Amino acid sequence: MENTLVSLDGIFGSGLRDGFANLGHQQPYTQFNFAVSRDFNVWPDAIWPSTKLLRFTVVNLLDTLYQLRSGTGIGEFAPQYGPRRGFYATLSQKL
Repeated sequence: MENTLVSLDGIFGSGLRDGFANLGHQQPYTQFNFAVSRDFNVWPDAIWPSTKLLRFTVVNLLDTLYQLRSGTGIGEFAPQYGPRRGFYATLSQKL
């Protein structure tokens, strides 16, 4: 699997403070992301070889539903949640 990169990363949130006088906490959460990328040449014999990078990414691999903010603070009017599972494919040109 030459020119292929596999990656897995994660984040952990301990939970924002909430409630009266910020004495409480939101629930802690984790999110894992996964990606596979590969370099390849479209025209390897050309005068200027065209190296491309193809990448496939999964955000929130386990589709964990978690709340970032409860919406009870000053200036907050609605709860906010982390992203649901998402699939992304990108094609980029190396210069």
